[in-house]
Amino acid sequence: MKILVLGGSGLIGDHFITNSKAHDITTTYNNNKINFPNVISKKINLPENWSGLEELILNQKPDIVLNSIANSNADFCEMNREDTFNLHVNITKKITDVCSKINSKIIFLSTDYVFDGKSNNKYKETDETNPINYYGKTKDAAEKIILKNENNLVIRTSMVYGSSSKVRFLRYVIENLQKNQEINTYDDIFNSATLLDDLIDGIFKVIETNARGIYHMVGSSCVSRFDFAKIVAKKFNFDENLIKPVSIKSANLKAERPINPCLDNSKVTNELEIKFSTINEGIKKVYEKRNSLGIFDI
Repeated sequence: MKILVLGGSGLIGDHFITNSKAHDITTTYNNNKINFPNVISKKINLPENWSGLEELILNQKPDIVLNSIANSNADFCEMNREDTFNLHVNITKKITDVCSKINSKIIFLSTDYVFDGKSNNKYKETDETNPINYYGKTKDAAEKIILKNENNLVIRTSMVYGSSSKVRFLRYVIENLQKNQEINTYDDIFNSATLLDDLIDGIFKVIETNARGIYHMVGSSCVSRFDFAKIVAKKFNFDENLIKPVSIKSANLKAERPINPCLDNSKVTNELEIKFSTINEGIKKVYEKRNSLGIFDI
């Protein structure tokens, strides 16, 4: 199967390529070239070089386009709305139009930030979206464009962590606690922590089954950053007292964050028989993988 990975140097794109064995893969990157055996890598800056991407799609005629391109920094998006709209919405519309002409299926990676986080229950795929920051609004708009073609698929995920050096929050926690340095972590904002390996396995499964529509691919635990860091400290034998709780309300953030946008993963679990790890299971897997590889710095 021919797969075009957009954003192959990012966390999810990189891990997908690294673990893909049975597919013919072409990928794009912005700054960091992908050097992987039997993978064609093309430098394409978006949104400036749309013509280059259009030409690549038409020439390659991929069976699947995995679109992991995004600027996930919500504060940057809030302050740079035009650039964000062009990348998340305009480019998505152009990609969708081209792919529809050549019958290429799009798998689009989205976010829990399409919800306002005010529900007392985990959000299901059928729940109405209501983003409260510009990042979430552009991802929500992009989802609606993608889903106009019923063959396409939207995957919503959240707070991805794993053994990759590209994982920011877990890296921050480990690097500082290793040095016995205090860290401040939010204790009043919650997300569905998602093991990277589980997410990639899920993407391979939806490709295999030709799934379509919307799926929430997230871990089974809804946790705060404070909870997350405490679990990491306990498993890695760090000093838990170094982890200090702070409120999101005290942070000088440009973009409002949904307080509890945790996602319900029962649809993907029941329909596709994919099991996503709890936070304790996931951190245990990261710890064991690092030990087996002799990795002491993430």
